[in-house]
Amino acid sequence: MKNKILASVLFLLLGGCTTIEISESDAFDPHITISADQFPIHSYTLHNLKIDTEDDETLDAWFLEQEGADKTVIYYGGNGFLMMKSRPLINAYADVPVHLLMIDYRGYGRSTGEPTVDGVKTDVKAAYNFAKTNLPVEPGPIYVHGHSMGSFLAAYIADSEDVAGYILESPITEVDSWTKRLVPWLLRPFVTFDIAEPVKTQNNIERVQRIDKPLLVIGGDQDEITPFRMAEELHEISSSGEKTLVRIEDGNHNDLPTFDTYKSALSEFFGDN
Repeated sequence: MKNKILASVLFLLLGGCTTIEISESDAFDPHITISADQFPIHSYTLHNLKIDTEDDETLDAWFLEQEGADKTVIYYGGNGFLMMKSRPLINAYADVPVHLLMIDYRGYGRSTGEPTVDGVKTDVKAAYNFAKTNLPVEPGPIYVHGHSMGSFLAAYIADSEDVAGYILESPITEVDSWTKRLVPWLLRPFVTFDIAEPVKTQNNIERVQRIDKPLLVIGGDQDEITPFRMAEELHEISSSGEKTLVRIEDGNHNDLPTFDTYKSALSEFFGDN
């Protein structure tokens, strides 16, 4: 979606004012993926699962069982996330005593359906309900972890369900502010956004002010997609009595799990909770 916006800005420079349309489909980036048995998952017992949603879609899911773990983390990726691209995340969690549940959203990978905002919200709730009752092991306390677009989904579950804590990685505050910050200030008088209503209504500012569960916010100082100031703002306004903000130097939007600072932040967060 950012490429579409940048292309529109270039057109603006050449031809004058423009309106950038952001449809609901622009919020997603589904791909066909490979299956779990096509590459190894190093220190976990991998369970390839199917999760049924209340509107009759079927989600492809991986449950990574770790010996000695006493907590479960449900990971909600960004709009381009696929489980087959999750090796850096899996490596980052390898030394943390938690089980890890991941899904491919509807329309992504081998999951059925087409992605919509309401549909994906149904997906993440289905994953949460599945974790409570259908995992191969006792889940223990359940945490949610969302990256980028997935930060909306993690906050949505943390706001509506009984989670032990939540993680917002490279988070978005709310859609209006985010889209405006993608355009240089000099051009803002000439650019408007026509944003589909289901996308426009997603708002982490409102949600984090209601959620009092432990919170870890992580961002990279070189992130040009969701600037670190968004992470700072969400951390500042959060109602959590136990909240941590981690700034990763030289971190971009998609590479934070490769940093030692990220791994240490996970270890400290789950060690304290």
